[in-house]
Amino acid sequence: MMTTNVTSSATGSPLGADERRALRDTRAGTGYSENHDSRAAGAEAARAAVAQAGVSECDLVLLFATDKHDPALVREGVRSVVGPGPRLAGGASMGVITGANLGYEGHQVGVAVIASDSMKVDLFVQGGVAGNEYDVGCALGGQIHDAAAAGTFTGEPNMLLLYDIVNRGMTEGFSLNMATPLLAGLAESLGTWPRTAGGGLMGSMQWNPGFQWFDNRIEQHNAMALVFHGGVRMDSTIIHGCKPSSGYHTITKADGNVVLELDGEPILDVVSRLAGSADASDFRDYPLFITLGINNGEQFGEYREDDYSVRLCMDVDMDRRGLVFFGDDLQAGTVVQLMRRSIDYEYIRRRAETLLGGLDGRHPFLALYIDCAGRASAFCGSEREEAEEVQKVVGSKLPLLGWYVGCEIAKAGPIMQSHNWTGILCVLSE
Repeated sequence: MMTTNVTSSATGSPLGADERRALRDTRAGTGYSENHDSRAAGAEAARAAVAQAGVSECDLVLLFATDKHDPALVREGVRSVVGPGPRLAGGASMGVITGANLGYEGHQVGVAVIASDSMKVDLFVQGGVAGNEYDVGCALGGQIHDAAAAGTFTGEPNMLLLYDIVNRGMTEGFSLNMATPLLAGLAESLGTWPRTAGGGLMGSMQWNPGFQWFDNRIEQHNAMALVFHGGVRMDSTIIHGCKPSSGYHTITKADGNVVLELDGEPILDVVSRLAGSADASDFRDYPLFITLGINNGEQFGEYREDDYSVRLCMDVDMDRRGLVFFGDDLQAGTVVQLMRRSIDYEYIRRRAETLLGGLDGRHPFLALYIDCAGRASAFCGSEREEAEEVQKVVGSKLPLLGWYVGCEIAKAGPIMQSHNWTGILCVLSE
C-alpha cells in the first residue's frame, strides 16, 4: 500500500474542520500533447495541466499515453514540470480526451494534476494479474479492506480501478485479462463496494502489451486502485451506446469467453437470424459490431440504462459456430438481449447534464471520462466523436481528462460489472 495523508504541519496530527476551511480549495487542471518526442510530450501536457490549475505545486498526477510513446521518457517529461513529490498513476491508453482536445492511435499524452490540502489519496497496487485475476482481486481488495479497518480513510472512500487488460499481444497468441473474476475477487475481500469506476488499460487497437505508472515504477500486468477520500466525492454515470433490439434469450452453452449456443442453437445462427440474415456468411462483420446486453434490473420493466451491462463480440469461432466476447461472464443460464448500436448525441448530452446537476451543491473540480475504444468514430463509423458531447457539456465547465479503454467498470443496477461499448463519466467534487 502507498498512502498520502494530509496532516497539520505544526502538530503532525490530522487537520480539523476549522483548519481545513482555512486551506486552499482543491484545484485541478488537464493538459494534452501530440508531440512525437516522448519526454517533450510529457512536459508539454504537464505544463498545460499546471497552468490550467493555476498552481505551482500539485499532490497527484494522472497520466495516460498511447503505446507509441516510451513510458520512461514520458514520465521524465512530466517530472521535469511537477517535480519528484507528487504521486503519479496511470497507464497506456489508445487515446486521450480533454476539454479542448481529442485524439487517438497517434502520439497522444494526457495529464491531470490535482492540488489539495483536504483531499487524500491512497494508492494500492497488486501485481501478477495475467491468468490470476480472481486472486489478484482478492489481494487488492484485502489491502483496501485492511486500510479501511485501520482507519486510514476519512470520510467516504471513492475508488478509481485500473488494470492491464492485455495478457498476451497479437504476436504471442492474443488473450485478455478478464474483469469478471477480478471484480469477483475484489467483492469477496471488500464486502461493500465504495463508489467505483474504472477500466482495462490498452495502448492501441493493435492490442500490444501496455504499461502502467505507479509513482516512479513502470510495470505490466498489475491491478491498481486510487482511493480518494477526505471530503472528496466521485459521482458517475453510465453513458451507453446500445439499446435492446430483441427479446430475451438464454445462453445454453459457453466455454470461457466463447458463447456457443443461444436457446439450444449455435449462437452464430441465432444472431444471423435476429440480425436479418439468412445465414452467417457476413460473420466477418461481427467483431466489434455484435453486442449482447444483460439486464440487471426488472426484466419486463421500463428500460433503464443504469441496469444494463453490454458485452461486445471480439472474434468469431467458426469451427464451433460461436462468438468470442470481451468478458467471460456470459455462461450457460445467463439471459441476454441482442443490442443495437445507438450513438445518440442528445442522450449523451442529457446524461452528462444530469450528472452535473446532481452534485448537491458541491464544488466540482475534475471530470474523468473512461471511454470504450470501440466508440471512437474511426472504429464505429459514427458521423462524429461521441466524446465531443462530453467536451461541450463538461469540458466547458471544469477540467476534463478522458482515456480510451478495452472495458469499462461501473455498477449496472446493484452489481459492479465490466462493460463494453460504454462511457463512464465521473465528476470529483468537494
